[in-house]
Amino acid sequence: MTTVIPLHAWADRLESMCDSQLGPLHTVRVLAEVETTQDLARLSGVGTLVTTGRQTAGRGQRGNKWADTGDEGLAFSVCLPSTTRPEQSLLLAKALVGALEPLLPGRIEVKPPNDLLLDGLKLAGVLVEQSRGLAVIGIGINVGQQAWPEELQGQAISLAEAGIQLDRLEVLERVLPAVVEAWSAD
Repeated sequence: MTTVIPLHAWADRLESMCDSQLGPLHTVRVLAEVETTQDLARLSGVGTLVTTGRQTAGRGQRGNKWADTGDEGLAFSVCLPSTTRPEQSLLLAKALVGALEPLLPGRIEVKPPNDLLLDGLKLAGVLVEQSRGLAVIGIGINVGQQAWPEELQGQAISLAEAGIQLDRLEVLERVLPAVVEAWSAD
């Protein structure tokens, strides 16, 4: 059984992580519920990490909705300087695979341009929105779900369903350095 780390403990751990190893990030916002972490990160500016206990209006590529399943999934966004490098979403997806691969060797793959599949089912998605010198990178990862709405059955999978028992904060701490490094690499 996964030990659930209370949301109120997230900010201190994430701020400490940003101070010690994530130079481009200097502001952490942890909220119980937001419509979308993307919009809040954009408004907060470069160097901001926004995460939430629940996202009520998350979005994916081409205006698709990111389905929220309460407090079982991980949703976060970071705001960093924009880049002109092509295929940045794909590079971020590959970085996520690199961070999660040790948990599930050989089972995670990228579905271009921005999805992560685990055993052929959607595990995570990346959304990059760039404008006016800002890049807002939004990531959703299915962490603790054990059941899915009817429209997602047979299409989505969580880490928990694959036998990985981690808290959402532990997953964020695992993937965040990879995201920042992949975006910041020259």
